[in-house]
This record gives sequence, structure tokens and C-alpha cells, in this order.
Amino acid sequence: MKKITYLPDPGLEAAVEVALELGMPLLVTGEPGTGKTQLAYWAADKKEFNLHPQVLRFNTKTTSVAKDLFYRYDAIRHFRDASRAEVNVLNYITFDALGKAILAAASARRFVVLVDEIDKAPRDFPNDVLFEFEDMAFRIEEAETKDFTVADNFWREKPELAELKIDIEKVHPQQGVIRLPKGAPRPLLILTSNSEKNLPDAFLRRCVFYHIPFPDDKRLEKIVSQNVEFGENYEKMLSKIIEKFSDIRRKGLRKPPATAELVRWVEILEKRGIDLEKAAQGDEAMRQKLLDTYPVLAKNREDLEKLK
Repeated sequence: MKKITYLPDPGLEAAVEVALELGMPLLVTGEPGTGKTQLAYWAADKKEFNLHPQVLRFNTKTTSVAKDLFYRYDAIRHFRDASRAEVNVLNYITFDALGKAILAAASARRFVVLVDEIDKAPRDFPNDVLFEFEDMAFRIEEAETKDFTVADNFWREKPELAELKIDIEKVHPQQGVIRLPKGAPRPLLILTSNSEKNLPDAFLRRCVFYHIPFPDDKRLEKIVSQNVEFGENYEKMLSKIIEKFSDIRRKGLRKPPATAELVRWVEILEKRGIDLEKAAQGDEAMRQKLLDTYPVLAKNREDLEKLK
């Protein structure tokens, strides 16, 4: 499937710039399909921001705890190996999104970290994550009883760290804590929320916030034009298609279609040569062809029946 070209509104772009300049997390809300997740990939790709092009993504679950965002510990393998010889607990640690970004920042590499759907997590999760982010340090609980010497090959043998090219001279876990030197560049932390539940006030106060409104018809037309190649006939018909789409969104559907569905819908309309005006004027064959495209827009049986 072709990647949709992302087009943030000026307010959202300004919010990203503020978050970068202040080194604060950016919390983005908006209805599903408005591009909250795509924002992270757009920011990583924007040369002016001077960020690493790879996005480090963490998909929040209802069981997530803050340390999951930094690392995972393989207790079973550690227990099995410990019966044979004394082993370094760090060999059983796998670093995750924000943990990798903090380690990479020691070598002046600035990553985008995307924490998707943070409102799914338990209530303590947001505050716990920001505590470590603000300190640019995190504790590996399983390694806090003693200091470990981290040899060069430790970093080389970790697949998730090899491409980060970490400067090991600047990373020394002490008492299980990995802490960066002052002045290290902070990752751009983007947190998305579908507003399914309220987030803690203390967390909200420590974030840059932006709500992505649904685009108006003029902006929708611009988004479609950037993402769909169509002939002259469809270029003239595009405003009618957008008008029809906006009317569909006002029908009181349980899950109104968003910009991603609009782009796919225009693609299939163009490919099948569907003319909305002919369908509206009583061309039964054209009307049926139009109805056949509605599964692109509707996401449940009730909405599909309502559209038809």
C-alpha cells in the first residue's frame, strides 16, 4: 500500500518546533485517522529538525508499565543460565524505544520516540515515564545491586543497539542507573492519545499539547491532491467528492471516515471511473458502482447500511 504523504497544519508544525526547542514531550490528540501517528515519521524525515530518520515506536498496552518503554528483562533465560555460572544481568536486558533514544543521545544522536495511544496505559504510566525523561536517566532494577563493567562487545552484540553507534565511554551503568551527561540532546518524545480517558493533570502540565482538528474541505482537497494521481476529469470533480465525503461524515456514523479513508476512496473512484454526478442523476449502474465503494468508508455493518 502506498504511503500517504503527511501534511501537518501550521499550528501542529509550530507545536513540534516548540517541543524540540524546549526539550519537552509533545502530547497530540485528535480523532482516529487525523494523522497523530504519522506526525512522528514526518518529523523524523524533516531535514530542518536534524533528527535521526528512524522512529523508535512503542505501542502502549493496558498492561504497560513505565520501564517497558526503556527495557525488557528476560528473567527465564537469566534463571536458566545462572545455574551454570555467574553471569552479567545486563546480558538479559533488551532496550526499547526511549531507552535506546537516551543511550543514543550520549553520542549526540537525536531520535523521535513515538508512544502511541498513551491513554490505554494504567494511570501511573504517563507520570512515571516523564519522571525518567526529565532526568534523562533510567534505572535497570535487576542490575541495581552492584556496578557492572560493560565491555565493548556488550554493545556490539545487542542487535537493537548496533545501529545506534553508542559511545560506550559516555554510558556507564552504576548501581543499575544509566544516566547521560548534561547537555546531551533530548529525544523528541511524541505521545498520542485518542482521549478515551483523562490523563493526570501533573502529566499534562509537563507536556506541549496540540489537538489536531479534522481538516476543512479546502485542506482535504489539498491532502488528496498530494496523495492521489488522477486525470483532468477527476481534478474537476474533486471538490464534489470532498463535498460528498463531508456530507457522509455528518450522517451520524458510529465511526466517521477520516483522511486515510478519503484518500483510498478517491483512489478507487478514479480507478473505476465512477462519476458522482451521473450516480446522483439516476444512472442506476453508476449508482451501484458507487455503493460498491462504501466499504472503504464504513467500518461496521450499521454504518455501511446507513450509507447505502
